[in-house]
Amino acid sequence: MTASSRSLLDFVDAAIVVGDPDGGAVYVNPAFESRFGVSRDAASGRSLSGLFEGGAREAVLSAVAGVCTGGGTVRFRLREGGVGYAAQASPIEADGGRVGVIILLTTEALSDEALLAFRREVHQELDQLTLCLARVGENVEG
Repeated sequence: MTASSRSLLDFVDAAIVVGDPDGGAVYVNPAFESRFGVSRDAASGRSLSGLFEGGAREAVLSAVAGVCTGGGTVRFRLREGGVGYAAQASPIEADGGRVGVIILLTTEALSDEALLAFRREVHQELDQLTLCLARVGENVEG
């Protein structure tokens, strides 16, 4: 790819995939290539669902269907390769119609599982601290 044919999306650090209304991939940016291990050439023309594994496939297909059937932007989450992503699928419109979808995938700062594990770790200590503070409050008031 020459410098003159590069897209501005090539410079975005978040993973981006662009699809056509039939659910085929037409573009992935370098961030997508590196995070999902799929080259631009290998992704082009492939089904959007084929770029993802397991439950992520259904999430992507559902979002693309929602966008392409007249819905607006669809926000969803997916997990791929042990990494959680917050995703946003938005319509691409031209000449008064929907001609595709663009999906932006950003890594989640802290996954839900990690947050739940942290909560389990500190739950008992927080309960004890809350009880102690309540007793201190009673002594101050009384």
